[in-house]
Amino acid sequence: MSRIYSTFNKIRFTSISESYKIKSIYKSALNNVYSNFILYVKGTYDGTAKYKRQAVKVLNILTYAAYTSTTLPYNWNMNIPFVNIPDIPDDELEESLGDIYLTPEAIEWDLDVVNAPMAEMPTVDTTKVVATADTLPKVPNDILMGNRNNVSYRPSQLSDVSIKPPEIPQFDTSRIWKQKMCGSDLLTIYTTLPEIPKVQRDISITTDINRLTNQDLINLYPNRILQTRASIMYIPQDNLPYDNDLGVIIPIDGYTLEQCKENIIKYPHFYKLARYDASWPDNNGFRGFYSFMEIDGELIDTLEVWSSLEIAKKIPTTTEYIKEYVVRKYLLDRDIGHKKFKYPLFGTLDPFLTLFMPASDYQKYGYDIIETAKACVNSRISFKQSRSPILRRMINE
Repeated sequence: MSRIYSTFNKIRFTSISESYKIKSIYKSALNNVYSNFILYVKGTYDGTAKYKRQAVKVLNILTYAAYTSTTLPYNWNMNIPFVNIPDIPDDELEESLGDIYLTPEAIEWDLDVVNAPMAEMPTVDTTKVVATADTLPKVPNDILMGNRNNVSYRPSQLSDVSIKPPEIPQFDTSRIWKQKMCGSDLLTIYTTLPEIPKVQRDISITTDINRLTNQDLINLYPNRILQTRASIMYIPQDNLPYDNDLGVIIPIDGYTLEQCKENIIKYPHFYKLARYDASWPDNNGFRGFYSFMEIDGELIDTLEVWSSLEIAKKIPTTTEYIKEYVVRKYLLDRDIGHKKFKYPLFGTLDPFLTLFMPASDYQKYGYDIIETAKACVNSRISFKQSRSPILRRMINE
């Protein structure tokens, strides 16, 4: 997806609150937040590349928080916006924000360098910020008040359930998980840390589910509902079913509404899905899963066939909706229809790869919370092992 703002079409930093092309439903809340952030940056700007990266990161996170209903930590403060801001991966931000994703190069930094001492930095009236940004997601009072004195508490973030591993993974180099000579190469996989995952993102190819207690499994559930799908899927559409927890339900021929809802619960998040065929010359045999649909044993370009499909008359013709339909139709056909594909998904994708609701919500839908958490761990281990080039080489050679 092309971006609105680039080195050839920059947005002035001081005009972001008025000119930034965010969705209209968020303007009244975010414009006030942007205005206060601009005020802070005007008083602290040092002109360095590091500062620009920090400022843009915060801007993207503020927008992302509104778009995805992600709650910022209660100890985040507009007076010191670079502190206690959650670490959300850039690719996750870009995926959610789409064409309005910002980079330092896409901004005209129309600011003067300031070298004022901290005591002279502008102070934002935080009571005003809370009032004007009242439509931004908040932590439920019963959760917040019950944990406020616990410094380790924070609302669950989308980054906790990300499929992408940490930017700087940690290993115990004294413990070899798997090692093998492949040709002239000695391939080694060390045990990943932490061995007991604290959040779902910690689960790796070396995680041993047998070491997790029931409490460890329960700890993997987020403490609030996370909106893991594309942000547009949480905007009601007049002609489509909508669930307050799950978002828009895309009807798929041959399957009931309940089956479509269950599919979202089991598969709330898709990440870099692909098909593979060694005979394909481009991209080492890989093709983006969403770009093609298998029809009668043939791969057809999705956009070429889309207008002829009945579903095209029912849902918006946007990238996010087309992706959702293509993957969910495949998964329903695979899991419920037991259809065999000539061009299947590369790697595994098992149910409950991502737990996006508190344990109590899964109980509400009739799931056993221990067994569901085990399914999450096993699904993530399988997902990552089946896509690890080193492990695949060890197995195949």
